[in-house]
Amino acid sequence: MDRILVEGISRKYSLGLLLLVMLLAGVCIAGPGDGDPFVIDSDEPDRSPFVAVAEAARPAVVSIRTVRSVTQGDIDLDPMEEMYRRFFPEGAGDPFAQPGSGTGFVATASGHIITNNHVIARADAVSVRFSGDPIDHPATVVGVDPASDLAVLRIDPGICPGPLRFADSDRVRVGDWAVAVGNPFGNLEGSLTVGVVSAKGRSDLVIAGGAPRFQDFLQTDAPINFGNSGGPLLDIEGRVIGVNTAMKAGGQGIGFAIPGNFVRRICGQLISQGRVVRGHLGARTQDREGSAAGALVTAVLPDSPADAAGIVAGDVIVGLGDSQVDGQRDLIFAISDASVGEELDCVVERGGSRLTLTVVLETTAAEAAGAGETWRGLAVADADDDAPRVRRLRESLGIEPEPGAMVLSVDAVSAGAEAGVAAGDVVTAVQGKRIAGRDDFLAAVSAAASGDGIVRLLIRSGGEQKYIDVAQGTSGRVN
Repeated sequence: MDRILVEGISRKYSLGLLLLVMLLAGVCIAGPGDGDPFVIDSDEPDRSPFVAVAEAARPAVVSIRTVRSVTQGDIDLDPMEEMYRRFFPEGAGDPFAQPGSGTGFVATASGHIITNNHVIARADAVSVRFSGDPIDHPATVVGVDPASDLAVLRIDPGICPGPLRFADSDRVRVGDWAVAVGNPFGNLEGSLTVGVVSAKGRSDLVIAGGAPRFQDFLQTDAPINFGNSGGPLLDIEGRVIGVNTAMKAGGQGIGFAIPGNFVRRICGQLISQGRVVRGHLGARTQDREGSAAGALVTAVLPDSPADAAGIVAGDVIVGLGDSQVDGQRDLIFAISDASVGEELDCVVERGGSRLTLTVVLETTAAEAAGAGETWRGLAVADADDDAPRVRRLRESLGIEPEPGAMVLSVDAVSAGAEAGVAAGDVVTAVQGKRIAGRDDFLAAVSAAASGDGIVRLLIRSGGEQKYIDVAQGTSGRVN
């Protein structure tokens, strides 16, 4: 019995000693109701610089919702349109209400919202929704510019927060922070992603089935997903350095944005006059072989500004106005930036010498015809062009490169669609006059527009030739 008592005292002593050691070591045994078992650190964390960007930018970023009718006339279809046409071919000409989504941002105190043209293209109705606001606010389309893939909307300025500020995008460097804010997948509004500027001056991209003429993109690894199109790309100060436009399908961390300075120039014209008026040089050019700088002139249209200035095939344009021309893309942007009717110095290399010629740009033939970037709903390109979109279209239809103007798309509500012109058709003559390409086409239809309004096109379609008369009909401009 004494032995049992001693063992009991020893066990009791040992347990007490163990508890004392545990307490001294800071080990706490908590039972139910004894308080929170988790360690809490209430110190204020270091503030991420992206918190300030989010707080400043997100209120001005909107989700854009569109409703449009699916009808015949455009070869670039999204999966819903393609399914509709495949399974309901007998109703392919009937409208089919289809919702769409994208992103935009408030750019002025007057309620102007900038987005991508492909976000609202062919929309019958457009509305915007602010983050955290369940109400859709109707928006009007102020102007669109398919050549740059930009568009401007407007809503009641009384419901708008303050506009976002723009930075000087020419000063953006590879490696600078880049913050994208948008509406990925149509339902994740106000999403913010972070990366850096990966590269500058990217081009030759195909966006929403098309290849915008003016391409000088910023590349970023800030994640950009479907639905982000039209949203702002921001710097670390929350200022706009670009408009998110495209992502590389199948790639990781490869997104593209239109530089902010170019956005301001284009959208400023859309706000002030509802369209972009660009100059027309009238010279067909291409990059020189190798690393030689300049744009090689391969042809000059008769009675064009280039012809009047004395530019001839074989000249190499190395400067226009204040812009240095290292290649064809530089020339395209230099012409776009110049004012119509302004005298410009055009520096060309000819026979080993440099000449300075005086060029006065005119409006493009399409503008003269009053059709903006299209003529009666038809967007065309050189049928033998090697641009990605034209090449893919030729390959999909089994068409060999040939002289003429290939129809890239037809606005659903337009005179071209009413006449039966379809994407993939190649126009080889206008009013009986043979044409070599896009510029010839635009010049010919511009001259014909002063007649009775009906223009006869000779079209090669599916291996056959046919005449199609296109009346003035409905304006082909998308609004």
